Parts: sequence; C-alpha cells; structure tokens
Amino acid sequence: MIFARKNFYFRPVNLVTVGDVKTLSVKTSKKEEFIDITGETHELVDIESGICIVYCPHTTAGLTINEGADPAVAADIIDALRRSVPESEHYRHSEGNSPAHIKASLMGSTLNILVEDGKLQLGTWQSIYFCEFDGPRERRVLVRCFRG
Repeated sequence: MIFARKNFYFRPVNLVTVGDVKTLSVKTSKKEEFIDITGETHELVDIESGICIVYCPHTTAGLTINEGADPAVAADIIDALRRSVPESEHYRHSEGNSPAHIKASLMGSTLNILVEDGKLQLGTWQSIYFCEFDGPRERRVLVRCFRG
C-alpha cells in the first residue's frame, strides 16, 4: 500500500565523504579484553553533523557500545561470552581459535554513530569498545565520517 501526503516532498539524504579513512592502532595485552576507544574515536570526528562509521577489519575481534562508567560491565560481558562460547567445545576450524571467531561475530564489526555539533551522540554512560578475543595482538580500527 502506498501512502501519499499532500504538500509532502521527499528529500533524499545525501551523505558526503569529508575525509579519508582514518586508522586507530590498538595494542592488546590479553587474550580477551575490551579496550575503551571512545576518546580516540572522537578525536577523528571531522564533521559537524552526519554519521561516523567505525569498522574492525579483523575476524577475531569486534566492536561494541556499552557502559563505560563501571569496568565491571565489560568484565561481565567477557565472562558471559566465555560461558556461552566455551574453549573446550570441539570446533572444526583447525587454527584452534574458533571461539574467538564466534565471539567476534556476536559483537559485530561495524558501529554507526550519529554526529551532531561535532560530537559523537553517545548516551551518558556509553563508551565505544574494541573487543579482543585472540590476543595479545596489534590491531587497527578504521573510522570514516560522512556529512549529511
């Protein structure tokens, strides 16, 4: 069914690339850990209004947004993932890091964060976390902002 409204004009959203892809380097020190990258991500915002895409190009690490005020929250999420995806299961992947791949898939690889007044529009308690599941390693996170 098509709905029409008199005097309503559709204005398509235009997303305009502002800068190049920027890279955050993340060095992890544990097999599994969440690293708060909120401040570093915010420093890369180069628009007043639009969207910031944060991308993790790794198959055994991911990204999430969650509470940053209490570090126990990140520890609880890691503990819940360990219980949900145990190391002791029989996995077919021969490298031995299948649990890391599964946990990364559960977290996801991309975040889309709105930007207004040059600031990431995160909630009061929200932080952006890089989620390591196969460390320690040197990793990277890609960030690109679009005006729109």
